[in-house]
Amino acid sequence: MIEMLNVSKKYNNGITAVNNLSVKINQGEFVYIVGPSGAGKSTFIKMMYREVKPTSGTVQVGKYNLTTMKEKEVPLLRRFVGVVFQDFKLLPKLTVYENIAYAMEVVEKSPKVIQKRVLEVLDLVGLKHKVRMFPNELSGGEQQRIAIARAIANMPGVLIADEPTGNLD
Repeated sequence: MIEMLNVSKKYNNGITAVNNLSVKINQGEFVYIVGPSGAGKSTFIKMMYREVKPTSGTVQVGKYNLTTMKEKEVPLLRRFVGVVFQDFKLLPKLTVYENIAYAMEVVEKSPKVIQKRVLEVLDLVGLKHKVRMFPNELSGGEQQRIAIARAIANMPGVLIADEPTGNLD
């Protein structure tokens, strides 16, 4: 469950990206946010995994209260939340396999579990045959599918995607 109560975000430059938003998203719900460029969609999404802190209001994601959360607790939240970034954030010097495996290594999955799961998620996104390639050798759509595979590899409680279909083939 994700719940935001009276959430606002005003940046230092004076721009208000989100103004007094209240929303509740229950487990299993699929929600998409639409609006013109600059409407605050990415800020809204970034508040759900604490990339951005709200200026006011409260944000709850699962059992985590992001508003009162200490910095040292953020990695625990990030284990619970899978994120597909708008710009993918693939590591250019790592292969497709290594990019996905890295996301699993940081949450201390065993090498055996990592190997099995990486191949499963690559199969799910139709890119198992690209396992040894590097991000710069892939099309934008393929990079996006790798980012999706990485986001679901750890079977997160919440999946957040910023422009998840923007570059799909």
